[in-house]
Amino acid sequence: MAMNKLNFLLLLAVCVSAFSVVMQQNQYRLNFTALDKAKKQEIALEQDYAQMRLQQARLANHEAIRAAAEKQNLHPPVSGNTFMVEHQR
Repeated sequence: MAMNKLNFLLLLAVCVSAFSVVMQQNQYRLNFTALDKAKKQEIALEQDYAQMRLQQARLANHEAIRAAAEKQNLHPPVSGNTFMVEHQR
């Protein structure tokens, strides 16, 4: 009778241990999948950032700005048509 109780307890311990291993493997798999998604998102964000920096550099190019201004017939201000506005407190 005592042996049956011991066998039952050992079987229960093995089942709990096996269940724990399965749960840990599942959690590892979920974490690995989340990490993979995060890495892919990081790569995509880095690519977007690089494209934005390239676009910023292109838009900040003085020659491009000058060409766009000439195309729109814009001229730099001269001292004759500028005035100072002072803030009254």
